[in-house]
Amino acid sequence: MQNKLVDEQALHEIIDKLDLDEHHKEWLSKRWLHYVRWWDARAAESKRRYHLLRIIVIVGGATIPALVSRNPSSPTQSAYLHAITIVVSVFVAIAAGLESLFGFGEIWREKRAAAEMLKVQGWRFFQRIQPYAGKTHIDAYPDFADAVETMIEHEVKDYLLAVQSDKGKGDQENGSAPLPTPQKP
Repeated sequence: MQNKLVDEQALHEIIDKLDLDEHHKEWLSKRWLHYVRWWDARAAESKRRYHLLRIIVIVGGATIPALVSRNPSSPTQSAYLHAITIVVSVFVAIAAGLESLFGFGEIWREKRAAAEMLKVQGWRFFQRIQPYAGKTHIDAYPDFADAVETMIEHEVKDYLLAVQSDKGKGDQENGSAPLPTPQKP
């Protein structure tokens, strides 16, 4: 059974019980909960891909020395063992290269952290603890919405900077100029 880090149904039930108008509850579902779910799903998929590629590298990397050290008794076995060793080596190299290229481990940790920080902000708001202590949900709502939008903005900026950095590396390799860095207004 898989651990569920985001229980969407439970969060919808909590949102429905808050002392907020329907517009604010809809925003909580369509903006805050949407990003919690999105980043959770991205983290889970990246974790699955990262573990799959790492398993291939680990198992294949451990298998190659065993295959190389085998002493086949016939030329047919030798050719067969040689072919298997090459195939395993290629799979290990491809898996390591894909992980290096796509960075699934880094994406997994980054999106898990983003989803958890967004959830923490939500729980602080739901329970009206710092920085929302002493306020009703309706009074605390603007501060909560601002905090959520700031978190989303930072995550999007981090993504754009990473993409721009990757684009800049590719452009430098082919002689093009990198995109200008976004400036604050």
